[in-house]
Amino acid sequence: MKMLKGNIILIVVLAVFSVVTLWGCAGNLPEGKRAQNLDMNWGKSFEAAKNNQILNPEAGKTVEPVIGLDGQVVEHNLDNRKKSFKEQKEVKTSTSFTIQ
Repeated sequence: MKMLKGNIILIVVLAVFSVVTLWGCAGNLPEGKRAQNLDMNWGKSFEAAKNNQILNPEAGKTVEPVIGLDGQVVEHNLDNRKKSFKEQKEVKTSTSFTIQ
């Protein structure tokens, strides 16, 4: 009798889980409405990403030079960076350890 009660509880739990899972996957919009929502939002994620990457949309309208680092300074920094990748730096690691 105890085994039968456990099986019934398991069946009920699995049935409830299945119903909830199917209900969640079904969504709350009919198929026609889903297609309409997709058409309304077509390309909005691309436009949002593009607009988020634009710092100054008026930048292309001016002919003034960009104020910032001098070209020679930038070139020197880039050369130093390239040299740092070419240099092989040895890292000493200790492989001996004791397990207690």
